[in-house]
Amino acid sequence: MHARRILGASLAAAALAGTTLVAGTPAVAATNASATSCTAKALETVIIRDRTSTSGTALAQLNKGQTASSPCQMYYGGSYTACGITSTRWVKVTKSGVTGYVVGTCVLQPA
Repeated sequence: MHARRILGASLAAAALAGTTLVAGTPAVAATNASATSCTAKALETVIIRDRTSTSGTALAQLNKGQTASSPCQMYYGGSYTACGITSTRWVKVTKSGVTGYVVGTCVLQPA
């Protein structure tokens, strides 16, 4: 139930921000072209993976409190439970030249 409220709120926020859901692999909610770069902050230590799946290869680690650049988009992939929430939302990040995906429930990505 909690995850549904968060997903619903995310979709509502996306609608208010004028975003469009785009199906693909990974599925992406594209944002406005003017918002091309964000900063993602780890709320807990997370693993940067090569794809949107917990079985993806670990490329690096983003420690609690650290930040990484992000393209201001939500990605959807494999389901996981992290930071007390089950979700399929992932965040693409780049840290020290390594680009990959981290679980979205443990990352703050301001719009």
